[in-house]
Amino acid sequence: MKSPLSYLPLASGFLVLVLSLAIGVLTVTSKNTLVSPSQNMSTKAAQETGSLSLSPATGDYSFAAGTSYPVGIIVSSGEKSLDGVGIIINFDPKMAQVVGKVTTANLFEQYMVNSIDNVSGQIKLGALTFTSKPVTGVVGTFKFTPLKPGTVDFTFVFTPGSTTDTNLAETKTARDVLGSVENASYVFK
Repeated sequence: MKSPLSYLPLASGFLVLVLSLAIGVLTVTSKNTLVSPSQNMSTKAAQETGSLSLSPATGDYSFAAGTSYPVGIIVSSGEKSLDGVGIIINFDPKMAQVVGKVTTANLFEQYMVNSIDNVSGQIKLGALTFTSKPVTGVVGTFKFTPLKPGTVDFTFVFTPGSTTDTNLAETKTARDVLGSVENASYVFK
């Protein structure tokens, strides 16, 4: 008898396919939607968009070889329920190295992607939930070690409206509801 988890890669692939198709249909149909001039767009946008941030966002430190520093990845879906999150963060591998993997939290049920590439300078984290709900909190934490004095930046790969970078997938519509990101910058003297 096969383990129920043996079907997880197939289910994850199917979910990605369904989400991609739903985003395509939504994109085509949303171009014909009219907005009433009396709608308060800023309030509506605040309710419909989520955010990702790094905490702490800034810091000034004395450089000490071999010392590592934790950084939290914070997600907020606003009022929207999520099916999943995809995160890509770039950094300069000549300035810092990420230690180990991202330590994940319990906000999502399945973490399918958790990779660190210290050669190209990229962190990837992808997670799904099977009980869709609004999500706010720490999705994961990583530690980095600065390699020399200077500035270490961690930057989300994010283009509004793009579905191939950092995203928050809304339940039922598969729309990307990520509206803003807050990157991090640390100075080592």
